[in-house]
Amino acid sequence: MSSLPLYLTGLGAQPLMVGLAVSCFSVSQMTFAPIMVGLSSKVGRSRVLQLCLVGAAASSLLIGLSGTVTGVVAGRALAGVFAASVPVAQSSVTDLLPRKQAALGLSRVSAASQLGIMVGPAASALLQAAFSGLGIAPSRGLPAVFVLTAAVMLGVLAQMVRVAPRLDAASEAGPDEARAPAEGPSPSVAEEARATVRPPPGVRPLVPPTLAQPMLRSITMIIGWTAVLSNSMYGLFAPRFLGFGQAQLSATYSTAAALAISAQLVFPRLVAQLGEHRLCSLGILGTGVGIGGQALLRSQPAHSALYMLSRASASVADTATAALVVRSSTDQRARAKNLALLTSTRAAARIATPLISSELFELSCRDSVAPGALPFVAAACFALVVAPLPLILLQVNAERKEARPGTL
Repeated sequence: MSSLPLYLTGLGAQPLMVGLAVSCFSVSQMTFAPIMVGLSSKVGRSRVLQLCLVGAAASSLLIGLSGTVTGVVAGRALAGVFAASVPVAQSSVTDLLPRKQAALGLSRVSAASQLGIMVGPAASALLQAAFSGLGIAPSRGLPAVFVLTAAVMLGVLAQMVRVAPRLDAASEAGPDEARAPAEGPSPSVAEEARATVRPPPGVRPLVPPTLAQPMLRSITMIIGWTAVLSNSMYGLFAPRFLGFGQAQLSATYSTAAALAISAQLVFPRLVAQLGEHRLCSLGILGTGVGIGGQALLRSQPAHSALYMLSRASASVADTATAALVVRSSTDQRARAKNLALLTSTRAAARIATPLISSELFELSCRDSVAPGALPFVAAACFALVVAPLPLILLQVNAERKEARPGTL
């Protein structure tokens, strides 16, 4: 992603085509993530993960070998189709792990994704320098990186084929059957989830159970908006109003990605201490305070500290939201579907919010008090509005547990 605009420009693309190449990925992901995850519930998670690897390799080869703007756009669209690997992986770990360890599995998937974001740009730059040293023309250096990326994906696919039978067997057994017999019989995940979701007699919940998933998706929409602001819009804001150069931007992005990975590593401990609901609310609150505060407070080191707070908090809020989706799903199939819709919602946010943010940014650049701050402050306000939603769901669960002892 970091190299794509430069690559397209070198091929003669206009800004509109660059924007199309970025947006088509999100459109494809939004459309096909639920389809691919639904397919994984029918034919097996490992088979769809293998299909995603093949599709991702094909998209990289198309981008690297086509040498045309149209080919690059088509490659990005194809990559979006097979970008369902994350929700399928999330569904896999929640299939394999007991419900109480779902947060651990989800945090590891998120950490791996964040690690790719942090390492990818640096790896691309180093490989292009290495190819140049080998005598490959600079214009062919980036296409060679895409081809090498496809080879790496096929190598992962080869490993995946080896472990697939064990993964499928463990997934079909489920976490409850994999437990030691000494633990005694326990209710199935589906029974536990039904007990959690169905309102007990005589209790009037604050929100109907059917609204739990839409509430969680609204959180993902807002956190997705802050991610767009922290990357794309910050790349306009910081150079214009803080005097950042490319080196400072790259260092800021890399540090934030490292913090996000660190947050995922400690995520299970935070869940154990606070619970998913409270941690999710704290993550949203930290995101709102950070994203709005860094646009208003521009003196260092306070500005960078608030930026880092927003990125780390958004990482926590995203994973906590996924964990809540798992807790509030009725069974394995519904859990996979809801995780896919969460990914689809996040992709939708990446389509609409850049346009909104750009308009708000240009509109506020003429402001004499805090120029350029409007999109960041607007997202912060929305984050503060949705921050109580996990606590509302927690209150609903507490009422059900009190009225029906023994339920989760």
